[in-house]
Amino acid sequence: MRMTTTIKTAAFVLAAVALPISAAQADAPRTATISYDDLNLSSAKGQAIFDRRIEAAVEAVCGRVQNKPTFDSAVRKCQKETNTTAAASRDLAVANYNKRRLAGGDRTIRLVAK
Repeated sequence: MRMTTTIKTAAFVLAAVALPISAAQADAPRTATISYDDLNLSSAKGQAIFDRRIEAAVEAVCGRVQNKPTFDSAVRKCQKETNTTAAASRDLAVANYNKRRLAGGDRTIRLVAK
């Protein structure tokens, strides 16, 4: 009986310590940097590759849907918000591609998900 109580107490203490760590990690923004330095964004092929990189980065920072209703809701919300900001950055990168190519410049976009 005493051993069972000790195990339950140890499990409770571990859960109490792990919970704040998980909550802190959940609140920390997750980021991804997507380079298009090697792509020709003036071509449809280059833009398609860039779009796939963005999709992969959104999944990396937001996670994948896993058929867990509570978790999936948060993932979908993150993906929607991150895709919205990514689309604006993507469109700006494509629109300014030739200008930046002439000027040198950093050819990356950065995604931030909370």
